Amino acid sequence: MTADYSPRELLEQQHHAHELLERSEQQLLRLVPLLAAILAVLAGLSSLFGGRLSERILTLRNEAVLHEVTASDTWAEYQAQSLKAHIYAMGVALAGKAKRGALHRSEASYRASQAPLRTQAKASEAQRDEALAASVATERRKASLDVAVALYEIAIVLTSVAALTRRPWLISLALLLGAAAFIFDVRALVPAA
Repeated sequence: MTADYSPRELLEQQHHAHELLERSEQQLLRLVPLLAAILAVLAGLSSLFGGRLSERILTLRNEAVLHEVTASDTWAEYQAQSLKAHIYAMGVALAGKAKRGALHRSEASYRASQAPLRTQAKASEAQRDEALAASVATERRKASLDVAVALYEIAIVLTSVAALTRRPWLISLALLLGAAAFIFDVRALVPAA
């Protein structure tokens, strides 16, 4: 997780790099503070949204568990109704003619109560499956944001190294990593259809 991302450290690096770059003759290196700031903002936003997605994943998983418990309870009630109906059916077979009618009505009543229970249990299972599928999709989006944050952080470090070593090609590499991170952000922010 990216919880140990520190904007304060970045600002210190950026300030030091800015001082070095003010004395630089290379134009590309003068862009380092601006590039580092943009990358830091994007990393912070990605990290923030990743945290929100983590919360959403937990919520979806909790919903799935609740739907599973509801389905399990409903199936247990369904089985209990089935057992009661079976007991009354046995009573019909063993009872005298006078009691058969009442026992048969009780059996029919328990059998009739099973259909709505079956429907309710299946609906709860379908809701559980939907919540789990949404959780998996959200996990994929969060993983994409985690990769983006890591790439932004590497790009920020490269901009600082470029300033310290006065190597302009490192800025190009940082820009490339920043662009890749942005692609991961877009993948995470645009949910799959």
